[in-house]
Amino acid sequence: MNEFLEKYYLSDEIYLFVLFTIMVVAGLAKEHNLFGNTYGWLKSKLDSNRLVIAIVSLVSGVLPLEGRSTISAGILDTATASNEKNRSAREKLGPIDFLTTHHYYMWSPIEKPVLLPMAAFGLGYSAWIGVIWPLIAVSSIFIFYYLFFVIKEKEVDIAPQKNLGAFNFIKNVVPFLGAVLTYMALGGEGSELVFPIFGCLLAYYLFLTKTFDWRKISGYVNWTTMAIVGVIFFTSNYMQDHKEWIEHAVKTWNMDPHTFRGMLVISILLFSASFSMGSDGKFAALTVLATTVFGKEYLLWFFALDYCGYLLTPMHECVMIGKRYFGTPLSTYYKALGTWAFLILATAGIFTFLVK
Repeated sequence: MNEFLEKYYLSDEIYLFVLFTIMVVAGLAKEHNLFGNTYGWLKSKLDSNRLVIAIVSLVSGVLPLEGRSTISAGILDTATASNEKNRSAREKLGPIDFLTTHHYYMWSPIEKPVLLPMAAFGLGYSAWIGVIWPLIAVSSIFIFYYLFFVIKEKEVDIAPQKNLGAFNFIKNVVPFLGAVLTYMALGGEGSELVFPIFGCLLAYYLFLTKTFDWRKISGYVNWTTMAIVGVIFFTSNYMQDHKEWIEHAVKTWNMDPHTFRGMLVISILLFSASFSMGSDGKFAALTVLATTVFGKEYLLWFFALDYCGYLLTPMHECVMIGKRYFGTPLSTYYKALGTWAFLILATAGIFTFLVK
């Protein structure tokens, strides 16, 4: 039994430790409002309102907070007046809030869509970036265009926010950003980096908030999510060691990825599944399982398919958040998100099927 568990599961406990740490830090940050005044400090130091929007959304995306789009939307809600004259300007903030808080699913090493493929296929962080960089590049270009050309500087007027000063920003926010950036910079190659970096991060915030009660700490953790991620790790590892019957079944069902018809069927099924579920964890699981079955050479394509299904699903709560805050019509959302999804799929298709 011990050999079975070690072979198929225990090698991935380092990634479960990252999830555990992020959940605890997120709970502490929310309860003690550790990140709430970051925006006031940024506003006091920068002149460009559009630049503040970009940085606020970037920071909101990386910080381990539930409902990051809501946090970003809350600050962007102050960006334009709510009168009828500025209605069109406010409507543009919905897609901006969405675009600038969802790119981190591609590159942030604390997110499930990045953690799961890294763990399932034994990829270090640098190796993951080596796979996903085309999607990061095209997304960065599109987001930059939307932020600095679709909306005008004069349309944005961010109201002053409470500023607790640089010391509080350094004490409350910088340690978290520093840990994530350090892990990224060092390549994220396994437990020799995960345990010291994220262990120190967890210890710092526990001491900062004087939280030492295990029951309180465990209360911040979504144990159901931890269990689901663990099952995904186990299933992926097991399937990779028992691929013969899977490959036979795939060919029997006429889903051979080496044929146009087979890949078309696979792609439609994956996109439809991700579109119907509308969950970052579920789309990540689909990517891992499909890549395990059909081959690592399709990882970029499967990720793009599942990611776009997740972006475009009407069940995505972030669309409703922007509609509530800014009155953004669904047509405006889907014009922006549809363009982004098209660029992602086109880029993934080129690098998967044409660039060898």
